[in-house]
Amino acid sequence: MPGYANRIIRFDFPELSEPGDQVYVVLRNRKTVPLEMLTGPEDGVQEETKDPARFSREAIARMVTDWHVYDAFGAGADQEPLPLPATPELVAKLPIEIRTTLSKALSPDPTPAG
Repeated sequence: MPGYANRIIRFDFPELSEPGDQVYVVLRNRKTVPLEMLTGPEDGVQEETKDPARFSREAIARMVTDWHVYDAFGAGADQEPLPLPATPELVAKLPIEIRTTLSKALSPDPTPAG
């Protein structure tokens, strides 16, 4: 089947998983999507006026294709799983470990191409 290789990347979080459970997030590979998937559509709002944290949550939400994660704000014995589709509001409920990993995955490579 023709197309780009490695169009999705799965991130597993075994250190956050309880026995018998798998915490993971599947993202579109940033190397195989149009720039607008990361930056969002042109909406006329000046880039410098956008909240960086909100922008990051929006970018992550656009790139998530699947996940098995929980609401990190849940304090009870059983945390609620977060549904799909991912939204910026749901991404805000992820623990810092997951958000950091996803943000790094969507950041440009530190080494220049060429």
